[in-house]
Amino acid sequence: MVLGGAIFAIFWVKTTDMGPEATAKQIHNSGMQIPGFRQNVKSIERVLGQYIPQVTVIGGALVGVLAVAANMLGTIGGVSGTGLLLTVSITYKLYEEMAEEQLMEMHPMMRQMFG
Repeated sequence: MVLGGAIFAIFWVKTTDMGPEATAKQIHNSGMQIPGFRQNVKSIERVLGQYIPQVTVIGGALVGVLAVAANMLGTIGGVSGTGLLLTVSITYKLYEEMAEEQLMEMHPMMRQMFG
């Protein structure tokens, strides 16, 4: 399960254009740069290439460990570990959307900026 989580994380990053190359292009196109480095795509890609692959594998493995631990402990109500992870991720996404809506209501200028 841990190995499967790591492999799936790598697959996910490759197929959704979240790797160093695509992320570097997005950062460069937004006008941002990394202080102390030249403002070109290759230098940003090199810096991101040091972090994204390792974080991807570690994150996928940790999700696998969490699913295994939840299955081994027999989570509350007999829910599987994968079901628990899915529930938590859906709930967190809902929380993020509610917080964004609240921010837009409190600050009308933010609504104009983000459309």
